[in-house]
Amino acid sequence: MPEELKPVVKAPRRAVKAPQRAAKAPVRPKPSIWRRIASVLLCIGTLVSAAGLVTACFGGNLSPAQYRGICLMVMTLPAWLILMVLFTILDLIWCRRILPLCLLVFIACAAGIWEFMPLNLRRPSLDKAAGYPQFTFLTYNITNFSDLTDKYPGDINPTISNILKINADVVNLQEAVVLTPSEKIHLGQEQIDSLYHTYPYIIMYGRSQMLMSKYPAEAIHVGYNEKQRGEIAVFRLNIEGETVTLFDVHLKSYFLTQDDKELYRDVTNIKDVKNDIKDIHSIKGTMFDVKSQLLGKVQRAAEDRELDAIRLGHLIDRYGGPNVIVAGDFNDVPGCYTLRHLAEFNLRQVYSELGFGPMITFNRDRFYFRIDHVLYRGALMPLRMRRGSSLASDHYPLLVRFALTSATDNH
Repeated sequence: MPEELKPVVKAPRRAVKAPQRAAKAPVRPKPSIWRRIASVLLCIGTLVSAAGLVTACFGGNLSPAQYRGICLMVMTLPAWLILMVLFTILDLIWCRRILPLCLLVFIACAAGIWEFMPLNLRRPSLDKAAGYPQFTFLTYNITNFSDLTDKYPGDINPTISNILKINADVVNLQEAVVLTPSEKIHLGQEQIDSLYHTYPYIIMYGRSQMLMSKYPAEAIHVGYNEKQRGEIAVFRLNIEGETVTLFDVHLKSYFLTQDDKELYRDVTNIKDVKNDIKDIHSIKGTMFDVKSQLLGKVQRAAEDRELDAIRLGHLIDRYGGPNVIVAGDFNDVPGCYTLRHLAEFNLRQVYSELGFGPMITFNRDRFYFRIDHVLYRGALMPLRMRRGSSLASDHYPLLVRFALTSATDNH
């Protein structure tokens, strides 16, 4: 059959399947208006806490006189840290998109947080310092050897008994008085003789600075500014043949009156705050009193301490030498302008290298701050630091054990 006459056989048509429709994803219900409001408020709270924590951690680098109020931010670092931790936890539960910001803030503020509450899990090995001479150093604001609890067991002075019991090699005192018998503070000649027997070098210098030392010592300078009311005494010690220059500091206090302290106690009393919330007029009155009585004094004291810090830096340049200890009552908190300024002179804080967690050195009127500090540089290795527990003064004593090493071994 011719080709053109052959029947055309068509292939059977395949059934064309209808395209399957993609399964619809379940539609998420829109968050309620209240949830959206809560998320916005949570973000705002996180941003405010982050800004407060950053300002508190870096505020000590700024001049209190030029940046008014920055000292208050530094003092309130613990509160900003607690808020930031709280909002970070809430963000982890409800608003994870903002968590990277929280992480960046904690990384940026790590040094400032460490300065406030270091977490040293290990202390220097005593075996490492076994070949070096060691000495103990005590710094203590003693409020004129009086006992604020008005307890004199055995009719003897508890502050001096505590100093003799600690038996440090070098004792650095602020708010001291001349050692003479006194019935008012229950100080007898027997205790005075015990002090002189233990410490052959006792030097009263300036208005209220005192050094007690088992090593040869001399006073070389005292600086007091009537306007700033900060006092800096400089002593030169010969410890195991090494010269160590000690700067005994007592910087400007806030000079709060009893009314100021009672106002602060009222503000920090949670029960009173709950009651005042019901009365808007009471809140306004309290805030006005806080601003007029407390904040102004805090600001003026910070400005005066800035001048004292600059003056202290000049004295360190003039008298310091390689081995330096700066210690005493700074009347300011970790991260403050004074401590940041002293870091420029290669001075390091002992507590930052040995401490664990926050420490309080002031124990009255709910001013629970670490305002007593010990700094050092040179051929000195801090080995241990311990805070005493005596409540005779409104300050706790601080005891540090140092080893004297060569500068190359120390660094």
